Formats: sequence, C-alpha cells, structure tokens
Amino acid sequence: MILHADGNSFYASCEQIYRPDLRGKPVAVLSNNDGIIIALNKEAKRCGIKRGDPFFKVRHICDAHNIAVFSSNYTLYADISRRITSIYLEYAPEIEEYSIDESFLFFDNCNWSIKDFEEIGYELKRRIYKEVGIPICVGAAPTKTLAKLYNKNAKEHGGVFVYDEKKVDALLEQTECGDIWRIGRASARKLAQNGIRNALMLKQMPLYKAKKLLTVTGFDTVQELNGIRMLDKVSRETKDVITASRQFSVKVYDIEILECALVEYTQLAVERLRRQKSECQMVQICISTCNYYSDKPEEQYSNAAAVELDRLTSYTPDIVNAARTILPHIYRPGYGYKVIMVNLMKIMPAQYQSWLWTDPMADIKKQQLMKAVDTISADYGRRSITLAKYHTKSGWQMKREFLSPCVTTDLNNVPAVE
Repeated sequence: MILHADGNSFYASCEQIYRPDLRGKPVAVLSNNDGIIIALNKEAKRCGIKRGDPFFKVRHICDAHNIAVFSSNYTLYADISRRITSIYLEYAPEIEEYSIDESFLFFDNCNWSIKDFEEIGYELKRRIYKEVGIPICVGAAPTKTLAKLYNKNAKEHGGVFVYDEKKVDALLEQTECGDIWRIGRASARKLAQNGIRNALMLKQMPLYKAKKLLTVTGFDTVQELNGIRMLDKVSRETKDVITASRQFSVKVYDIEILECALVEYTQLAVERLRRQKSECQMVQICISTCNYYSDKPEEQYSNAAAVELDRLTSYTPDIVNAARTILPHIYRPGYGYKVIMVNLMKIMPAQYQSWLWTDPMADIKKQQLMKAVDTISADYGRRSITLAKYHTKSGWQMKREFLSPCVTTDLNNVPAVE
C-alpha cells in the first residue's frame, strides 16, 4: 500500500502557524516580487480570488474582505516541510518527497487491513497538526495514481480515505478523467472525443488503445487504475545544468549592485550543486534588461559569457570568484538591468581526487567548511551564513512587502512569550 500525504493550503497554513489570530480567516500568498497569487486557503477562495490572479488586479478585493496577504517565505515553508518529513520517516520504511507539501509513503510487504491504514492516517494527521501546526489529508491505495485520487477525496471522509477494492469502481465512475493524476486537459479532451467520459471507463480501456491515444502515460495510468503498480519510487533527479535567477523589483544600473546579486545567486546554485552531491567545472553568467517589446535600442541589451574552472569543484568561494570575473566583460553602463542568471555546467558526481598542484589537506578543509556552512544553513535558514560581498550593496532584492518573519530559522524572529 502507498499513502499519499498532502498539506492543506500548505503555504497559507504555514503563515497561520505563528499567527493564531488568522485561524479560520482568509489568507493568500504571493509569488516572487509580489506578482501573482500562488496559494490561498478556502476562506480566501470564497472571497472571489483564485490562484494565478495578478495581485494588483485583486488588491481591492483583498482589502475589502480583509484577506491577509503574505510575500512568499520559502525559508519558512522549507523548514516546515522538513519537520513534517521527519515525522513521516518514523512511520514509513520508504518515502518519496514529491513536492514541498506532499509525499508518498511506501508500506510494501505490510499485510494490514483497511482499518490499520486508517489508524496510521489519523495518527499522522493528529501528530503533524499537534507538533507542526499543519493540517494534512491522507489517501491510501495500492498505486500512486489511486493514492493521489483517494487523497483528493479525503476531505469528504474526515481527512483520511483508504482504498477498498469493492468500492473503488463507484468512486472512479464519479471521477472525471481530468481529475486523474498525469491526465492533463488535452488528454482529457482526447479521451472525451473517443467516448471515455469518466475514470472507470478509462480503467476499462484496452491497453493498446490507451497507449495509442496517450502514449506510455496512458498505458501506465490504466494499469495503475487497475491496481497494478507502474510508477515506483522516484529518486531525486541529478541535473546536468543548475540555474539560479530572479527578476529584480526595480531596474539596476550599478555594476556593484549587480555583483551583489551575482554573489547571492551563485551561492544558491552551488548549494543546489552540493545537495545533489555533484561538482562543476564551468559557470555561465547572463544579464538582461528584459525590454523585449521596447522599440528603443537604448533600452534593450542582453549578454552572456562563461568561464571554465581549473578543476571540478563545489567550493563556493572558488565558483563565486570565477563568476565575478565574467561580469565586467558583459556589463554595459547606461542600461537598466532586470535579470541576472547563473548557470553551473559541466557537472559531474562529486568524488575526491587529489590534484597534482594542490595540498590535499587544503581540499579536505574546503570540504569540511562547506559541510559546516550547509549544516548551519539547514538549521538556521538561508543567508544565515554568506559571503561578505552579498551584504555590501542593496537595491536589487525582490519586492517582498508582506514578508512574514522566519520564526523557525532566525533567532531574532523567535516569538516572545510574556
């Protein structure tokens, strides 16, 4: 059996943990630079806003209905996700972190009853709400596709819904094809055109026809709806190129300010590089004014360049210094830049190899330093320890007017009890 656990309105729920005054109140979370609504709870949906709405267009609705609006606080969300995952690991032999707010828990070779899995589901709900403060729903079924479907319907069953072979067809008959995981709108339209009107009809579809209409995805989905596992646990993907970039809230003209942003994004990219246990030998920098639709040449400029390192490495200062040497060659004064992008390339799995012209002990010290930095960042949040250059200039940071404090990772923001 596979359990699919999913945080309810996760970003909004994270913002409510340390704001008990917002429990039961409408809450919305904005994207980078406070652009669009990316998350909202059911109370906010009832006010007439939806995910994807540009904030400036619905701000009057938010004000009129006293919707609590927050800038995205990914440091907080990632830490809450880590705490939830640590509880999942106490119950399941294997888990797959599918996204920041949902996970698959694998209970293979467990000959348990429906009641047993219901008890585990309710125990997870109780513990996570009590110890973390996040409400979750749990769906349990023999396959990942069915587990996602049972989770989707869990709110109607007290937050926990477990597969019953005798009742599954009735549920599938009431389910539209577009509500099945990995069946998108285009696929759902194609199925409807071929007379497949619900998930039960999709389950009963001949495999050869499913593969012809929807390629291997359709073949796997039909098998999964029939209780045959086709989608096993997915290991985290190792990327061949790692990118870090953000759009500035204002135009940046000063090269020193651009360099501070460059240091920040290069640090972020190298953290991701170490997280996947890799090293790189090339770094590329791209800068752009992003005025693609302007008919004034003086407002348009983009350029990129790359530098190759002497050796494979994941040592942040070496990669940052290499990136900084590129910027003066592609920067042109007089332009208002909106984006700087860092790409790490020529990535290989990390494996210690002493270099002929370096002291092996120096390499070991660098590895130990990066390990310490990553540990501190994991415990106290990103930017808790950074390169000094990052702090020298401001004016490039994202627009985050409604940012909540990082109460779980910043000692200065820990709530005081009087």
